[in-house]
Amino acid sequence: MIDYIDKELKQANADLSDFRRIVNRLLNHQAIYRRQSQVEGEDYDLYLRLEALVRDYLGVLGFTLVHHSSQRYVVCYPPGAEIPGVYNDDTEQHHYQQTLRRNEKIMLITARYLFEELLREGKVSDEGVAFIDLEKLSHTFAMIAKQPLDKESEREELLKFLKRLRIAEYKDASEPDAYIGIRSTILCYTLNSVLDEVNRLLGVTVDQEEVYSVPDDFSLEMTDDEDVEG
Repeated sequence: MIDYIDKELKQANADLSDFRRIVNRLLNHQAIYRRQSQVEGEDYDLYLRLEALVRDYLGVLGFTLVHHSSQRYVVCYPPGAEIPGVYNDDTEQHHYQQTLRRNEKIMLITARYLFEELLREGKVSDEGVAFIDLEKLSHTFAMIAKQPLDKESEREELLKFLKRLRIAEYKDASEPDAYIGIRSTILCYTLNSVLDEVNRLLGVTVDQEEVYSVPDDFSLEMTDDEDVEG
């Protein structure tokens, strides 16, 4: 394996530190999104040069990479994750998956619900971003959670959570009339079954042909005492 890595790195005009940089980025953040920042753009370009090597290496460990080239981002799925269009009979426990707090799960569902709403209305940009009024985001969250966000600081933490997952983009979310962008990467983090239940509760009818298939990346059993691991 080491000889193979050395050979591939030489062909890509890269070194071991480049390889470690990309692997660590994918394992720690799960996604590389080119438009996130200049640094992440450089990581994405470096990933393109090392794609075959990184894919083979992480594949040995049980990870699966899905490259959304049109939107220029790549997602690293942990062992056992369900991936759209891929049959998976892996019974391995999901040791690499994150355990999320209740409000983090609800925020993911809220972001997916609003993204789908704007997608159906044709209001998603060519880069795959739907811009959402922050007030509407908070209102929809409250409807789904059946309780409002009591503190502004908690809302800020949830927005930072979305940003860490490369789902949201925004500059200043402190103003009540601010907008945030929800990226198409949200489709990688929430389940259709959960979205269907939210639509039912909110009285929304969706054409089944418009529904996207997305992976079961996170546990969606909601409890108040769950913490993010590692």
